[in-house]
Amino acid sequence: MINILRYLFFFVFVINSVTAQSFNYDLPNVPQMRQIFHDNINKSQIKILSLNCKRDSIFLASNNLDFNLFTTYQLKNKIDYLQYFVEADSTLSESDKYKWLRGINDLLQDFYKSYTDKNIGSYYLANLIIAYQEAMLVEISNQSIIPIINKNELEVGTLLLSNFALQSNTGVAESKLILIYKLCVKHPENTLKILSNYSYINGAEKLLIDFAYHNPQELYDYAASNNELGLKIKSIDDPLVSVITQMANTNDGRFLFPFLDEIIDNEISIAEIKKTIDDSEAYYKLLVKTQIYYEQKKQRGKKILSIDALTEKLKFKAYENYISKINALHDEPNATIRFASIQNLTPTELYYLIIMGEEEMYTSSFINGVYPKIIDGLAKLKSDTLLKMVHYGYYRKFLKMCASFNMLEDYLSKMDKPVAENLMKSFANDLEQNKSLEEVVDVADSYASIKDTSIKKIIINVVRDNIKKHLLNNNKRGVIIYGLLNQIFSSFDTLRNFNIGKIFDIPSVYHLTNNSLKADNGRIYVQQFFYGDKDGKDFYNDFVNSFRSLGWKIINKLEWIEVSSSGNSPVTIFTNKPLNEDEGLDEIAQKKLYYYLDSLHIYPTIAIHRGHSYYVKSTISQISSYVKLVLLGSCGGYHSLSKVLNISPQAHIIASKQIGTGKINISLIELIMENLKQGKDLYWQSIWKSIEHKFLNNKEVKEKFDDYIPPHKNLGAIFIMAYYKAME
Repeated sequence: MINILRYLFFFVFVINSVTAQSFNYDLPNVPQMRQIFHDNINKSQIKILSLNCKRDSIFLASNNLDFNLFTTYQLKNKIDYLQYFVEADSTLSESDKYKWLRGINDLLQDFYKSYTDKNIGSYYLANLIIAYQEAMLVEISNQSIIPIINKNELEVGTLLLSNFALQSNTGVAESKLILIYKLCVKHPENTLKILSNYSYINGAEKLLIDFAYHNPQELYDYAASNNELGLKIKSIDDPLVSVITQMANTNDGRFLFPFLDEIIDNEISIAEIKKTIDDSEAYYKLLVKTQIYYEQKKQRGKKILSIDALTEKLKFKAYENYISKINALHDEPNATIRFASIQNLTPTELYYLIIMGEEEMYTSSFINGVYPKIIDGLAKLKSDTLLKMVHYGYYRKFLKMCASFNMLEDYLSKMDKPVAENLMKSFANDLEQNKSLEEVVDVADSYASIKDTSIKKIIINVVRDNIKKHLLNNNKRGVIIYGLLNQIFSSFDTLRNFNIGKIFDIPSVYHLTNNSLKADNGRIYVQQFFYGDKDGKDFYNDFVNSFRSLGWKIINKLEWIEVSSSGNSPVTIFTNKPLNEDEGLDEIAQKKLYYYLDSLHIYPTIAIHRGHSYYVKSTISQISSYVKLVLLGSCGGYHSLSKVLNISPQAHIIASKQIGTGKINISLIELIMENLKQGKDLYWQSIWKSIEHKFLNNKEVKEKFDDYIPPHKNLGAIFIMAYYKAME
């Protein structure tokens, strides 16, 4: 940003001078050929004035009137003076006069183009004209423009160096390198890309060191190469850069990088880390230990340079070493066999298994294995000891996971009641402080899972206290976050039955209209995703038999079927066949169906996932923003809500927090499709009551259905929609 005060003292002199002079510089006799240049300059002055003022008056360079007057003086009077100077200076040759008049006009034209292209701000105009006058004088005196480029902004220097009249100056080559440095300073995120071609510029080392402390992981990628930039990085004498270089030039660098901060702090050596790399469990344990150490540093206000790399590696190792194994054994009746891989993990190591496995962990893996082992590992200690051990890192995520799997009340019951109450108060407090909405959504989702009214009351009271606090402090974001939570939690009480859509000016979450799902031809299109494992084939056959018995027409294609109804509100369900998954034929069938639908300009508004949770990512990656309703029929599909909302922010989502079952899925699909076929809108409360009644005498299925969350109870999704609408 230009330093406006830099010229204000001069402005006082200018204003005083204005009263004593007319600033009408009378040009000497100008040859007709040069008069054309003067005319062009005059037109360019008017053209720039017209950028932000309706008539030839004051150029609006900023919100400061004095500075605007000063800039206008430069544009009008200083440019007029430069024209006069060129014509009046008898030492300038005829060719020099042409050169400078063209240069002045090019300067104005280049500013105009850069301004309209949004490459330069209006507040740079005064500096540009002053710098150009200085550049004229040094060029005429055969001196270098380097000092002028050095003291001016990148945008000003760029236009000066591109000016026709300054191209032969002795300082041009070095000045271009100065601009490269200024470009790196202005856009530090692009430093490495820029220096890839200019690693030799003065100040490159300082730029690289600064970059290392902001983005060490990207520096790591460049430090491994043997090109000029890589060699430059290797030559830098800085503790952080030296460690990054050392890591980048070993085969184990990616395993070492997550420990960067700990190494810099001399808490661990590279040699110690290398001892664990070939032992998956030892390496996972070390990752957790480092994560806890970083949490301590973070709470002391220290920046963690390698936190993203650590989280990424911890998540990968948690899944690779443990979650994938215990999930794969979900049909194994012997718990000792199923959970053998986690027998040597401590409560804190299991804690991070839960945190990092949020989207991957099966309900049975949590309830029957990981959570009980944490409690057993704590022995006689109170359950809040676990949070103290991890310094409360990710504690909201952990409580949300407990709530999602209906274990929150159990966890809170294992600590003293006052501690539990304070924990839940903290859980709902200070949500406005993080830029991300993730923790707010965790709180919203948790509230929907809590059955204990005393816990709900604590959260509601905290929310309302925060509304008062943020209103008093005029904290807009805090007021919006807690105001929305208050309304959402209140509306969750079905006795009050607020119209959330109307309150938040978002589409209703209580019902989905038939018309909103129709294509232009009046037909509703559905895409259903099956996968080629044993369960997928069984569920596919159940689906076909069910809809055949309901009288729907089934057209058999090589790799999919089309299941259609007729009438005033026709529906077509495109369903890929669950072909052999080992050969990837199910995936090929889905892709071919996608291309087929795309070729016909058919964009399904309903998507149905029929498969285990490890297939959910594949299904979500194939849905489009046209989707208005998504049914995730897998175990734990509820944990993938945010991924769906990233694609279709206002989609209605049905998903289970725990075990998805074929009976429930097919019952929901049948009821939804029959309603749509009859031209009815989808009223979720009514649909839920119908399904509950159907399974009233089947306790096992009824309990599983209780874990299915309808759109009007997806509080996290409702919050996200309402928040972005409110922020508009």
